[in-house]
Amino acid sequence: MTDHPTLPELIARHAAETPDRIALIAAEGGEITWAGLKDRAKVWGAWLAARGVKSGDHVATLVPNSIEANLCWLGCIAAGAIEVSVNANFRGDWLRNALAVSGARTVVCADRYLAGLLEVLDGTAIERILVFDGTSDTVGSPSVTIARESPEALDLEPLAETFRPAQHDIACVLYTSGTTGASKAVQIPWRQLSRLMDVDHYGDGQQVFYCPYAPYHLSGRNALYRGALFNGTTVIREAFSTSEFWDDVKRYGVTWTILYPATTRFLTGLPASSEDSRSTLKWVLMCPLIPEIDEVKQRYGLNIYSVYGMTEICTPFGVAPEYADAAHVGCCGRPLPGTEARIVDANDYEVAEGEAGELVVRSDSAWAFTPGYLGAPEATAKAWRNGWFHTGDVMRKDADGLYYYVDRAKDMIRRRGENISSVELEAELLRCPGVAEAAAFGVPSELGDEEVMAVVRSGGGKIDPASLVAVLQARVPRYAVPRFVRIVSEFPRTPATQRIEKHRLKAEGVTADTWENPAMVRR
Repeated sequence: MTDHPTLPELIARHAAETPDRIALIAAEGGEITWAGLKDRAKVWGAWLAARGVKSGDHVATLVPNSIEANLCWLGCIAAGAIEVSVNANFRGDWLRNALAVSGARTVVCADRYLAGLLEVLDGTAIERILVFDGTSDTVGSPSVTIARESPEALDLEPLAETFRPAQHDIACVLYTSGTTGASKAVQIPWRQLSRLMDVDHYGDGQQVFYCPYAPYHLSGRNALYRGALFNGTTVIREAFSTSEFWDDVKRYGVTWTILYPATTRFLTGLPASSEDSRSTLKWVLMCPLIPEIDEVKQRYGLNIYSVYGMTEICTPFGVAPEYADAAHVGCCGRPLPGTEARIVDANDYEVAEGEAGELVVRSDSAWAFTPGYLGAPEATAKAWRNGWFHTGDVMRKDADGLYYYVDRAKDMIRRRGENISSVELEAELLRCPGVAEAAAFGVPSELGDEEVMAVVRSGGGKIDPASLVAVLQARVPRYAVPRFVRIVSEFPRTPATQRIEKHRLKAEGVTADTWENPAMVRR
């Protein structure tokens, strides 16, 4: 694996060699050079230190994707502190639990999040809240100090010396997306974070990277780092916008971005134009590959590649562009150099080639994967048992050494002694007339195993559950035909990547508006 310099090292290098080059642009307004990043990071670090943050402290943050979010991260690094980036969409107990797990005594937040933050301080260690853009008169709590101030308006002396992280130091703490359960706080060393770029493809020339994803997710966290590695420019937007995407590409000359299934389909839903294939955008990291990938490449003239990864291990697998096509949907590629991978059964014995099992990984280099979950030693021990990190993902490997995603272990459906891949069933649901999105999962059965439930969203017309099931009967094994079908107008989603939160659908179970297949009703 490649040992990339840390982000502070790269910023210092660019500030010395190309100080006036624009490093970061916010689509909502504002830009900053490499020299500006270096100097202002020292100011933010001085601000944190002046407000009681010490080296080694955890600092929780609630910030939108912005220049200030990057300065906050760099300021924490400069002060020797560790940023714990909290999902800004968390509310109530979700937010309280995240803050409690963080162990932070200081929170840095945007003014818009202050009111919700003040409602959940009990049970946390929070002593002070720093609002960098605050002007409102929100009533505080007697147990915490609230400072509403701009770091750069305080006339603080910048830090003379700043912390210089090593590869083993923690770059940040991010929470898992929580698609299958409660979010866990993942400690991410610098060496691990740098692996995100090991598989990237960019082409030639000066690159402009586009990131409309939140800083509390890996996609947003590595945006500035990616630009720094190649001395390019990173353009950020607070959130993905279908209506603004192509305007941003044109305005800033964007050459590279990340697309997820939902964001890709938002774009393909736009009216076709003769300009579609003439943009500056040439490289797309698509996670994961979608069945319509060939049409996307042809329509927009894109070079597409993919990766397999998760917050705990970043991206140890890569799918090269030659495999990024409809014939390889579900492919996770091959392990990158330095990564060992096995597919194992429930007792960690390796399964035969072609059989499905859980993917476990480890690295031949220290600090390439997370050392563990913050405040959760039992979860860490469970994930890292027998010397391998257990991903919880079910995969199979073919004769060419390519790994294919089957399902999350928690999402496999067990019906009448048969294992059903929710991913494979969802693919068939998406082939049914009128279905735009689908989620399949198991619900408790009176027979002791599970029944199959499908939740689908229409692409515009009306979906008849009985007709849907009739189509599936000719396409899937009898045991995989859903007993329950629910039609929804919207899915619950993770904020950053817009993935369907299947665990919330499973928790709701068979709702009052769910259709039940009369042929499967137990009498």
